[in-house]
Amino acid sequence: MKGWKLSAPFNLIEEEIEETTSAVNLAKVKMTKALISLSDVLRYNGTIDIDRIALGSSGIGIVSETEPNLFGLEKGKHVYVEPHRECNECYNCKIGEHSKCSDVHVAGEDFDGFLTDFTVADSSKLYILPESVSDLDALFIKHISLAISIVDKLKIQKGDYVAIIGANNFGNILAQLIIYYQAVPILLTLDDEEYKIAKDSGVYYVLDKDANWTKEVSNITSGRMAKNVVYIADSNIPATKAFSLASYNAKVAYTGISQKNSPIPFTQAVRKNLEILCISSDFSNTATSINLIANKAINLSCLKIDTTTYKEVPSTFKKLSDMLESEDKIRETVVNML
Repeated sequence: MKGWKLSAPFNLIEEEIEETTSAVNLAKVKMTKALISLSDVLRYNGTIDIDRIALGSSGIGIVSETEPNLFGLEKGKHVYVEPHRECNECYNCKIGEHSKCSDVHVAGEDFDGFLTDFTVADSSKLYILPESVSDLDALFIKHISLAISIVDKLKIQKGDYVAIIGANNFGNILAQLIIYYQAVPILLTLDDEEYKIAKDSGVYYVLDKDANWTKEVSNITSGRMAKNVVYIADSNIPATKAFSLASYNAKVAYTGISQKNSPIPFTQAVRKNLEILCISSDFSNTATSINLIANKAINLSCLKIDTTTYKEVPSTFKKLSDMLESEDKIRETVVNML
């Protein structure tokens, strides 16, 4: 196997990949598509320090080899490769509660990601994709799984107003999921293109950079403000905006697909007695995410996405890194691995 490994900041090298998975029920997958996200670019430019590793935060492929006893996972099956693995070393893992692992390992950070020609994974980490789920949709299963975690942990109910700070691809997906659960998202963005995409996606309340966000949220909620607020870490919006839109005793979730850090002054949060939650993706939501896509609950066709090829990966990372430096944002990019 071979893939694009990060040997040092700004230096990707195509080299052999040694598979270190120790699981018993293994299957080999020929990668067909991978996704480059902000986290990958932050690792590429050295903002997030990692060991020598292959990047690529999400991936899908075709089963090429499998153990004979893995019925249903035959050669040729179209699969999503779960990008999270339990550590198998923490207390929860050792007592069999793997879903509560306290040190979840992430593809492209703790083990080789999916910018490789093949990957080998435990069969439990491979999800067969229905024909109704497109390649593009499947690459955003991780985003949807995180959105489900937020809805669950905030205990969002029908009719609740939820302010979402940031309308990037993940913010858009979260807003659509909240609509699916019959709550009311209020999506806020500084980006004109994100504003238009959110509107095209069917989000009714979208506030742009010219709106008085506090006044508008007050008007929408009849003066109550938002019971739940979600702050997306890579939104490039000051975290204090989340606190100003929250009602007294509200819940504020700090989250995001990337691991971009944001300074957070907590004075206003303390004054309002806010409950702050840090929410990361839950790999137990993967099957639910696939079902939501299959049932057309979320429209991913409007998202901001670029495409590239496997051979163009180094130049693509250079372009994305330059874009991040100049514009403080990137376009998530689908890589055609074939």
